[in-house]
Amino acid sequence: MQGIEQAYCNECIQAVIGAWKALMETTPAEALKRVRYGKGDTLSLDAIPEINISERLREFDNHAILVTEELDSAAKKRWPSDTDPVKQPLMFFSDPTDRSKQLKKIIEETFSGKPFIKIGELMAGTDAEAVWENLFEPPASITGATTSITCIRKGSIIFSVMLNYITRTIFVASSIGIFRLRLPSFSDDRLAAIDLSHIVASGQTLSFLPAKDICRAPEDAKRFVTFLGKSGYRENFEDSMIFVDNPDSFLHHTEPGGPSRVLYLSELQKDYGPVGFVLANGEKIGEWMHWLAFVKFAKNSEGGPLLKVFEISIDRPWTKEGILMSTSPAYSIFSCEENGGYIDLSRLKNFDHPSRFRSMLVVTPHDNDRIIYIMRQHEYREVGSSL
Repeated sequence: MQGIEQAYCNECIQAVIGAWKALMETTPAEALKRVRYGKGDTLSLDAIPEINISERLREFDNHAILVTEELDSAAKKRWPSDTDPVKQPLMFFSDPTDRSKQLKKIIEETFSGKPFIKIGELMAGTDAEAVWENLFEPPASITGATTSITCIRKGSIIFSVMLNYITRTIFVASSIGIFRLRLPSFSDDRLAAIDLSHIVASGQTLSFLPAKDICRAPEDAKRFVTFLGKSGYRENFEDSMIFVDNPDSFLHHTEPGGPSRVLYLSELQKDYGPVGFVLANGEKIGEWMHWLAFVKFAKNSEGGPLLKVFEISIDRPWTKEGILMSTSPAYSIFSCEENGGYIDLSRLKNFDHPSRFRSMLVVTPHDNDRIIYIMRQHEYREVGSSL
């Protein structure tokens, strides 16, 4: 990892810590207040982390492009048009608050009786993980609300940083490895000193498991997690032809988080049932972009890949807001070439809102032959070489 890349990673680590800290210092009454920021119907619990992240990254590098659902119209003005990845600017994709609907619910149902005490203090005074799992589902280490940033430089994934608001665990995936660290209290002065070196030295490595270790029966390899919670997603999923019949018998979750979904393939899920693959079901780029760093940097002891990623192309794709939910190679951002590929973000230049670009991606352990065979059978492209 080059020095400049480590500097950007350190800044993003502090950006997500700052976003979490700002939210924890907010009261329930303030967090649930509607503000005019962005779309005009945004809650403070969404706006506060996003403002903190955007201000921090802008102060560090005003030439880099930050993409969020609220800010992408501003990013569009400076979007790269050159297909040469070397000439494309540094870009950050961020989902400042994922699972905000669930976060809103836990604040309303658990902390509404104390509207003027800081959320961080209220969480510290209760078993937030147990409350979250009781309201939604375990493990909170995967299902909790998150904030995340992924960096792309010269067409390549450089790193991804993700912080779980409920477990206060930060994850970093980079060429150094994949690590996680449980943070001290939001009010602890030591937070300001946390950087990549500290996380590597004081944190734990996060392992992604081969199918042979998690799938004891053939059916286990077909168990999956994807989003089916709104109209159009069921139809889109069925047309992928991953399953011929009865897919619901293998479905682990229908409304999972976006950025954290890849963690279902890690050791964090080991005690909660097998998951053979995760699917981005025609969802926006901010939901799945963060997976790609984990795919790229999850390695076995010999340095080989632990995960594979495939792009699904449907012959007659569905659309959402006029955007294709699955893309053929001609429309894909993944440029796969014999001598190595890259991510071509110039493809999004013509979108009024680049953050609304959608795709269908399958991520699975490298040895999940049952799913890999299905991908090959339908000639869905493996796009890992583009990362």
